[in-house]
Amino acid sequence: MQDTKNGLTLTRELEETTTICAYRPPDLLVAQELNTAEQVATPVIIDSLRQTYAGKTYIALSLAQQGQEIENQFITNQNALAQAVSYLNNGIVQDVFLAPLSTPTDSMTAYAAIYPRLYGGTGRSTVLLVFDTSRIDLTKGFRVSYRDTQFQLAPVSFTFTAAALSALPVLRF
Repeated sequence: MQDTKNGLTLTRELEETTTICAYRPPDLLVAQELNTAEQVATPVIIDSLRQTYAGKTYIALSLAQQGQEIENQFITNQNALAQAVSYLNNGIVQDVFLAPLSTPTDSMTAYAAIYPRLYGGTGRSTVLLVFDTSRIDLTKGFRVSYRDTQFQLAPVSFTFTAAALSALPVLRF
């Protein structure tokens, strides 16, 4: 999934900032949950987990500056650091938009953000964004746009094509 050749993980670099946007298909989240819970992957459990993730689109957005987590630029200012972490936990949902390529005016913001702070473990800050896409068709591709209001980053867009989405690797449970 993370191989850049398959079009599911896209990277934009501008000066000292790297932004990575990765599509996380529901079956990947099912596999991760099965692995974390160390459950036996029975058809009933797999179907139940698939229902949990159905109708939603998951995007991992990673931000790095000079090879470090984006909020590290505020490490010496506790108030600014707290604001940056709060933004990654909550405020970022208002700055990330998803729109189907077939109807680009149907853009939506994320309704949830999950940000597990890793304290330098990965060299970037990664937020899992959740979009309610139960009523729109993304099979023709979609675009994710990020208009930052916290870190003074330039706007970036990422296009996930129909070809990349239809060529998703099949996960075996």
